[in-house]
Amino acid sequence: MNRIGGTDGGALPQPQGPFSDSEALELLMAYRKDPSDVPCPRCGPDHIEVLAFIEPEIDPNGFASMTEPEGEYAAALYCHNCKRAIGILAGALYGD
Repeated sequence: MNRIGGTDGGALPQPQGPFSDSEALELLMAYRKDPSDVPCPRCGPDHIEVLAFIEPEIDPNGFASMTEPEGEYAAALYCHNCKRAIGILAGALYGD
């Protein structure tokens, strides 16, 4: 499920810029509503890929471990059209 840790041998996409704060919020809300259908705020549906699920905590060296999309986690999202990426805290960090 984690493309970053996969063994498919394919090169990972290289982001060319960030999403704005308002776009990040839009992505977060869309992901929480339906993780399988997250439209890009600029490009629309069918362009966003979840590259990996990672632990929400980053170690002192700037690394995070991959995890499953359960409990507390972050999702690394990438738009194949505008080539922007973002990591969003997607798990239930604070309960309902």
